[in-house]
Amino acid sequence: MIRKHLSPILFTYVLVNAILLAANHYYGETVCIKFRFILIVNLMLFGMALFNFNRIRKLDFNNPRAVVNSVMIGTILKMVVFAGSALFYATQKQAPVGMPTLLLSMGLYLIYTWLEIRWTQTNK
Repeated sequence: MIRKHLSPILFTYVLVNAILLAANHYYGETVCIKFRFILIVNLMLFGMALFNFNRIRKLDFNNPRAVVNSVMIGTILKMVVFAGSALFYATQKQAPVGMPTLLLSMGLYLIYTWLEIRWTQTNK
């Protein structure tokens, strides 16, 4: 049961890492995308998804309000973690991230959030 629900998130994590590592090897520094940054974002999203999966697994699905609250708490928790990470990164005085890197990171955030919502719908 757990393997069935974790396989999409694990597949997404491995697929994104493979694509990023191949693109980094092929393009290198010639593009304005920071592949290392996106790999770290992908790892953080994967960890948060596993944390939220444990939380959702223990949820009482007979109470719709608890389900909605759980999904909202998971989304807000991810936003707080990533806002804190962005502030930490900004204070390190490193080079700017760039718009393509941020857009790819936000796309990954949306994919992982969609998978989390899909978990709650399949557990009903």
